[in-house]
Amino acid sequence: MPKRENPVKELREKQIKEAALRLFSERGFHHTTITQIAEAAELGKGTIYWYWKSKEDLAYSLVSDMLGDFLALIEEARDAEGAVADRFKDLVAKVSELYYRETDYLRLLWKFRVDRGYIFSEGYREKVASYYLRMRKALESLIEEGMRKGEFREVDPVRMAFILLGVAEGLELEWLENEDEFSMREALNEIMGLAIAGIAKQA
Repeated sequence: MPKRENPVKELREKQIKEAALRLFSERGFHHTTITQIAEAAELGKGTIYWYWKSKEDLAYSLVSDMLGDFLALIEEARDAEGAVADRFKDLVAKVSELYYRETDYLRLLWKFRVDRGYIFSEGYREKVASYYLRMRKALESLIEEGMRKGEFREVDPVRMAFILLGVAEGLELEWLENEDEFSMREALNEIMGLAIAGIAKQA
């Protein structure tokens, strides 16, 4: 039986998340209260607690939205058919578009990531870390498949996955600091193209 959608619930969740995203970005996590979020969302304070048990839980939901989108794209590329190099190229293009579509989420993700030991309790930190682990593992699988198929030369897939993620994250920070001068889309496509060409087997 198909799952019933609740448009009122979805609308309220969207209102609350948009308000929380704006206030966390402007004031910081610790200087934002549930009451302020409720007022910004034009909802009662009690309504927020129907959806999230705490401010930390709400903040984590924003982080997990963004990380979940990244993870879904990487796992989709891993599970797709066709040449691995082509799937990498498609993945990079989709990730680039996600950056531009969800820039505000990305900014907040970095703020929380830098200070997550202060913002999140151990249980939440472990859940955040699990997203990064799954991303890395999916990239490792994709690289290993490329080697099995003879598309890529022999490399250490674990180290290469770390490198690819590290390069992307470094570009994220540069772009967020220099949006007017720097095209994340062009830079990510260029550097990832060079990285994949670097491990491709020569004909």
